[in-house]
Amino acid sequence: MKLILISFAALLASANAKPLKVYILSGQSNMVGMARTSTLEHIKLLPDSAKEFKDMFDKDGQPVVMDDVWVTFGERKGKLAPHFGGAKQASLGPEYAFGIYMHKALQEPILLIKAAYGGKSLNFDFRPPSAGEWTPPPGHPDLVKEELAKLSIPTKLDLPADYVPGEEYLPKQGRRLGDFMGIRPMQGVTIGEVNGVHPIYIAQAPTEKLEGNPFQVGDLIIGVNGQGLRKDSIDHWREAFFGEFGQDWMLNVTRWRKGKIETFDFDMSFRLEDGRAGIEKAKEESKKRSLAAQENKGLYYKTMIEEIQKALGDIKSVYPDYDPKQGYELAGFVWFQGWNDVVDSYTYPNREKPRGFEQYSWLLKHFIQDVRKDLKAPELPFVIGAIGVGGYQETPRDRFGYLQQAMAAPAEDPEFKGTVATVQTGNYWDKQLEELVNRSAEITEYKQVLQREKGLEGEALEKAYVEYRASKMSPLEEEILQKGKSDKGFHYLGSAKILSGIGKGFAEAMLKLQDKAK
Repeated sequence: MKLILISFAALLASANAKPLKVYILSGQSNMVGMARTSTLEHIKLLPDSAKEFKDMFDKDGQPVVMDDVWVTFGERKGKLAPHFGGAKQASLGPEYAFGIYMHKALQEPILLIKAAYGGKSLNFDFRPPSAGEWTPPPGHPDLVKEELAKLSIPTKLDLPADYVPGEEYLPKQGRRLGDFMGIRPMQGVTIGEVNGVHPIYIAQAPTEKLEGNPFQVGDLIIGVNGQGLRKDSIDHWREAFFGEFGQDWMLNVTRWRKGKIETFDFDMSFRLEDGRAGIEKAKEESKKRSLAAQENKGLYYKTMIEEIQKALGDIKSVYPDYDPKQGYELAGFVWFQGWNDVVDSYTYPNREKPRGFEQYSWLLKHFIQDVRKDLKAPELPFVIGAIGVGGYQETPRDRFGYLQQAMAAPAEDPEFKGTVATVQTGNYWDKQLEELVNRSAEITEYKQVLQREKGLEGEALEKAYVEYRASKMSPLEEEILQKGKSDKGFHYLGSAKILSGIGKGFAEAMLKLQDKAK
């Protein structure tokens, strides 16, 4: 009799069991997760964040492993822990906090499917099948064809022969000038208008030997192909290269070097195995690559759908206690992407202007529609993580603010009312950590000043630098910097504190959408 009762109880539990909730997390590198697991220590350093994220740590202060939350990410599967990011066993993304706070609210098993890939745009890589070609609406800035000025090359520059730009013109890193010409790590900075043109100062010269030594630190590029450089001088320089790329692989360059202006032909065919004899072959190969690239448009959308469907078809390999009779519910989709689009001046030529990213909004609307169609989930709750590098701009002032605005637009579309929400991830940007990163860089630069202007070397230099640094950074600030940052700004400083805030924000937005759906 006892055995019968147990069997009946098991059957009753199975009959009353809820479908397993499944959440999909997709996007590019910041959804992949580039925060080193070690940066979780930063959270515990500060009372406010330690309190806010206390659920992420056990009684011994160690990151929790969730027994009831399971993750599949490519070939990696297992219980939710802070190692499902880009580096195996050593990094995390928003999924960690998202899974923890979703489970805290729901108190039931959860499966997270991560389908994220670094360096991918919505316009090309994730392009949804139904998107077709975009036509700018009436009044859109993309319809206005600006006639770019053709400037004469001056015969002199009113600059001293030993000219060096001031600190306001020398950022931590200049913009790359030579990657696309095969001459790394050539970098330049713009210095404003001089004698009617907009020169590029060579801040870092090529490391390889080029015939005639055409680009040295201190040179100013002032003209290309017979025209003086425009206000958008670095874009002008790149356009000239790409314009010649399909022609004769030759640039006509005008430079200023120590007060002397010189014009010369720069032969780019040095990149080719056969030199100038290989130009026609290179043109054909370029055409083939271009055609092949077009065939790959939308490839990562297809890959994402295939990976999701594969995971849904084999849930038991991820979550051993899964009961197929119980089934699953596609409970939500989180989209966190944007970097490759915010830097894409070709697709978004007016990205620094209002409405410049309207095409992104249009693409994202198609993306949501296609995901719901392909996953057979017409009301699938959808959370959009708007790009937040540098912080949220309540009033857009640059391309980041305009893309934040465009990413939020679908949530306001009547078609998606109550089923799509936006999380402005810039609200979780760590301004203190950013300030410490910038301050540390300035302090490091001062070491060169001590060496150059005060002639310090060896132990004397190191002693002076350590003393100077101690006067500018407190021990706590040094600890925050050391424990808080593990990557560059475009990866949200590789900060677990930032990504945990974002993950928790995603969970809160998803829970609100689910409440509305009830």
